[in-house]
Order: sequence, then structure tokens, then C-alpha cells
Amino acid sequence: MTKTYRHRKSSAFTLVELLVVIAIIGVLIALLLPAVQQAREAARRMSCSNNLKQLGIAVHNYHDTYLALPPRQGGTNWSGGSATAYPRWSAFVNLLPFIEQGTRYDQIQSAGRHAWHNDVNSGYVGEIDAYICPSDGLYSPTGADRNAQYSPLNYGLSMGDHHSINFDSTRADQNIRGIFGYLTYTRFRDITDGLSNTMTMTEIIVAPSGNQLGRAVGSSTTDPLACRAYLTGNNYTSGSMIAQYRCHGQRWQDGRPGYCAVTTILPPNSATCSSQASNGIYSAASRHPGGVLSMFADGSVRFIPETIDTGNLSLSPVSSGPSPYGVWGAIGTKGGGETNASL
Repeated sequence: MTKTYRHRKSSAFTLVELLVVIAIIGVLIALLLPAVQQAREAARRMSCSNNLKQLGIAVHNYHDTYLALPPRQGGTNWSGGSATAYPRWSAFVNLLPFIEQGTRYDQIQSAGRHAWHNDVNSGYVGEIDAYICPSDGLYSPTGADRNAQYSPLNYGLSMGDHHSINFDSTRADQNIRGIFGYLTYTRFRDITDGLSNTMTMTEIIVAPSGNQLGRAVGSSTTDPLACRAYLTGNNYTSGSMIAQYRCHGQRWQDGRPGYCAVTTILPPNSATCSSQASNGIYSAASRHPGGVLSMFADGSVRFIPETIDTGNLSLSPVSSGPSPYGVWGAIGTKGGGETNASL
């Protein structure tokens, strides 16, 4: 009897077939990953925009209640510590009851702490969702500056197109061109350029470690061209003197400009140059590609490209009349007469 032997064909992959499959999967991942990242950034950007819209509603509700906007820096005069006899609260403290954070506001009022305090009972410790843009990636507990570890901020108050700022006197800012100043209570009727033409807030980023975008250089505070030259790409030039604790996004409760404010002089994603967290050029910045989200006095939110017209940066700021810094400067002023400035 003859036996017939049949060879079974192996169903396993050969090495070549396995390598081909891996290569195909790698190509698909490479094609899909950018699309996934773009979708995630679109969602984060929408969240940032919604935060600004919420803050816009809060600003209007505050104005309806008090018939004026909160000052950039105001509140109770503290005693003791390194900064006495003048207020330090930022407008973000006053806005807390209008973003459903009334309990936090009451805690701050009752605690009586300095605006830079990190005591867990001060009311300053912990994030406020409405003050954070997810695109920034929040902050690094080991890499960011000390105050960003407990009170990060991603939205800056517009001071307009002037860099000479009071922060510790008994009088209001004399050169305030934007909406928010020291002990300055702006009313909507004071915004003669029009609510839809005047920026209220825009994005800033939590100061990273090293010499990257978001930090501040502690010199050349009054020369826009000199300040801009310090930053190449996203890094400050070698030898730049970094002002470690005068950086954006560190503590939302502190009203000094270096922590919570923006000037409309250099375009978004430019250098920031600061002198003792007061006088300086404080540029808007974000992690969105190409620009920043900004909220205007009418509550609308628009995207401002980093290529926006900034006029003649070789000129000094003016105390009245149209801004020398183009469209960017114009939307920062509340009464410069640039009502026809368009983005």
C-alpha cells in the first residue's frame, strides 16, 4: 500500500513579510500622527478661546456691577515683607467672583497674604482653569520658575503701547494707553476707539527654564528694536541677562506688569524685556502656531498673527494720539483715535 505524503504550506510570516508589515505600519503612523496632533491642538485652541470668552463675560459683568473695570494692580495695601504700603492684587483676583470662584475670592480676602505668597491657605495656591490654556502644556514643576509651580497664568492684561509704568506710587498710571493700569479704573465710555477695536487680554506663556521664549531679559526695556534683537527663534541670544523672577505666567494674583500684563509694542512671540517687573516691554506669546488669541473689550475673541503690522519700532512711545506701532499698537490703545485700524 502506497502512502501519499502532502506537505502543508506554512501559515507563518516570513521575515521579509514581517518587515514589510512593520514598514507599512510605520508609514501609516507617520502619516496619521500629524493629523492627530493637529486635531488635539485644535481642541486645545478652542478651549483657550472659550476661556477668553468666559473672561470677556466676566469683564462685562464686573463693569455692570461696579461701573468700571478692575485695575491691573490694586486691592488692599499690605504691610510687612519686601513690598509695603502699596497694593499688589491683579485684576484676576477681582474677577474671581465673576468666573464662579467666589469661594476662592473670599479665602484670599480673609487670609490677608501678600500677592506672592505660596501658603496653601492663602487662596493663591492651585490652578484656576479659566486662567490656563491647555496648549501651553501648563508648567514643569522642576523647570519653570518657582511661582509658576503653584499659580500659573496664560492670559495677560493689555497695558497698551507704552512701557513707562507706575507700580508702587500712590497715584494712578499717568501714561496708561491701554485698558489696565496701576490703580486705574477704566470705564467703557473711556474706550473712545471703540470696544471692538480695543484689546483687553491676550495670551502669555508660563516662563520655561533656561533662556527660551517666555522669559524676560533684564535690560533694554525702552528700546523695541534692541529688545527684539535679544530673541532669535525661541531662544535669547548668548549672554542675555535673564531676569529670573520677572517672567510671565508665574502668579496670576500679582498685579505687577512682569507677571500678568502685555504691551502692544513688539509683535506676538517676541522678546520680553523687564526692569524690576515694572517698566518694560512685555510681549504676548502662545504655543499656537503663528500667533496668539486675543479678547477685545466687546467680548469678541480673535487670532492675532505674529506678522501683524507693528509700524515703526525705532520710534519712542507717545503719550497721546495714534500709536507709532501700527495695527498692533492701535488695538492696544483705548483712546488713540485709530478707530479704522483693521486686522
